[in-house]
Amino acid sequence: MSDEKAVPGIYDDDWAANYARRAEAAIPGRTGLYRCLAACFADLPSASRVLVVGCGTGEELLTLAEILPTASFVAVDPADAMLQICSRRLSQAGIESRVMLVQGYVQQVASQERFAAATSILVAQHIQADAEALDYFSAIAARLLPRGRLYTADLHIGLGQDRTRLIELWEQQARLAGLERELVEGIAQRFHGEMRPRSEEEVMSLLQRAGFSDVLKPFSSLLYGAWYARGPTQESPH
Repeated sequence: MSDEKAVPGIYDDDWAANYARRAEAAIPGRTGLYRCLAACFADLPSASRVLVVGCGTGEELLTLAEILPTASFVAVDPADAMLQICSRRLSQAGIESRVMLVQGYVQQVASQERFAAATSILVAQHIQADAEALDYFSAIAARLLPRGRLYTADLHIGLGQDRTRLIELWEQQARLAGLERELVEGIAQRFHGEMRPRSEEEVMSLLQRAGFSDVLKPFSSLLYGAWYARGPTQESPH
């Protein structure tokens, strides 16, 4: 994932080149995040169209293309450096013809487009204003077929958990995982400031207000969680 507009200066060439290593260090058990994604979408109809918002370097595209061999994808990301790596990975995997890459934001996907499912992995955490985050999830809901699926993952503070202690524990494990000390300290500062993790209640409220229901939480690891939900029963008005 990336959101270049929300986080200026982060998703440059260096960040993109080191993204996979840093993401592995930041999210303990990161492979489980994508294994759960595969499980949630594995029974989609074979010809499904899937919207991937904040596709980053393409991890979710590669995961889904393998389990859905005849599905097609529209993948959106504002960061050119991330898309370049994503494009190379798609070519190496031989699936580039199944993916339309769009440099931009979900609102730039044609409003008449409809998808059986959508992913939003590590995107909404960069949208701190709740009104803007609600608009973001609503834009995804509006582009889903009735009862379409959403798999979203973001920073959060779990129910009943101590925010300060969790962030301190995250710092410790990130250093042990090899993340650069200065980077760890800088990210931790952001967790207390402009990238403050929402509470689990706030995440659930945003999803429900955007029209999603039947929400499950298949993945949780320190500050990171994933939610699997169904979209509105009818198409959202524009």
